[in-house]
Amino acid sequence: MSEPDAPLPLLDYAIISEPFPLYATTGTDDPATALHIVVSNGGGETVYCREIVFSLPQGKLAQSLVEADAGDGQADDWDVVRLQPGTQTVLPSGEYARFQATPKGDDKKKTGVAVDASGLVITLKNLKISSRPGTARIEIREVATTNTDQWPDNPRFTKLALTKFPAPKIPAMAVSDFTADKLEVTAGTSLRLTWNGPSTLDYTVSHGGSAHPVGKQHAYDATIDRDTTFQLSYVTGGTTRYLTTTVTVTNPKLTGLEVDGNVTVIGGAITGSSLSVGSGTITGGSITGTSVNAGSGAITGGSITGSSLSAGSGTITGGSITGTSVNAGSGAITGGSITGTSVNAGSGGITTSGSVTDGGQPFLRRGSQVRIRNSYHSEEGLNEDNKASGGVSLKRVDSGNSRWYWYLDQ
Repeated sequence: MSEPDAPLPLLDYAIISEPFPLYATTGTDDPATALHIVVSNGGGETVYCREIVFSLPQGKLAQSLVEADAGDGQADDWDVVRLQPGTQTVLPSGEYARFQATPKGDDKKKTGVAVDASGLVITLKNLKISSRPGTARIEIREVATTNTDQWPDNPRFTKLALTKFPAPKIPAMAVSDFTADKLEVTAGTSLRLTWNGPSTLDYTVSHGGSAHPVGKQHAYDATIDRDTTFQLSYVTGGTTRYLTTTVTVTNPKLTGLEVDGNVTVIGGAITGSSLSVGSGTITGGSITGTSVNAGSGAITGGSITGSSLSAGSGTITGGSITGTSVNAGSGAITGGSITGTSVNAGSGGITTSGSVTDGGQPFLRRGSQVRIRNSYHSEEGLNEDNKASGGVSLKRVDSGNSRWYWYLDQ
């Protein structure tokens, strides 16, 4: 669509792309491009302008600028619209995306406005650039004059060349700032991960053994229960690149824990379905487990509770020890209070400074005082005179017909 006989415009035109330099696109998800067209008056006379039309070559050729008839425009004090195909204009036909700029206001569209030293910037944005590198020529048609009483019958015409360069390989450092909005949280807290990088890449966030593709987004939301390292991966130049960031949890929830050494909880509580020390130690303010086994190690707590408590060859020490089954094994159980339906010293030892009960009944220890009562006797037997003092004495039984039943009264 060359117009060699048309006069050149009265105004000067320069163009720059955003981003700059302008690259041929690599796919359908490439970021939209903007063109900033600077219109200025480099002459000595005032120029009045009432219309400028920009025609952008459309197609998939090297000389095409855009692949689709899309985009919109804006300028201060001017209306910039994209002309739809089939619009009645004096423009020749062809594959172009056309944008028309006119002064705001019906009167000014007829009379034009002065373009003086302040110039004019027209922006065409949201353009879909063609995928083939090459130089495209933007056609400019200008309706302008230096005398508002004499407007030209045909627009003035010129072209601006704009080159699309091959898209470069994206360097690894183009993706950066992978971080979470909270670096320390409590269990069950939601957090958001963000990063900077080109919108042409596909990203994947991995954590906890699972990969989560997020496409071309630059954010990912997650909820965690324990310290977690997040990994961001993407492919550029045929190579997979990685970034990582870690978020710590102040009160982690664990599905399992094995400690090769000592575990100490100060002023807190240790709770588990099955607690086994092995050869180490567990120390806590309160220790609770369905099964608590000291192994060859040691369990120490202010309160130790379990359906089954076993010292093994180690030790269990607590201010209060309670279990359906309490077994010292070959080790030792020491507590201020020890309670169990079944309490077994095994070949070890059970020591308490308080009371020891089994099924709610107390155990006797050396030095305990008891009271004995006689249920039935005939002839000689219990000395009733000593009953009140808690002591007992047995006399010789002469009757072969005597029967004796003895009970602990207290």
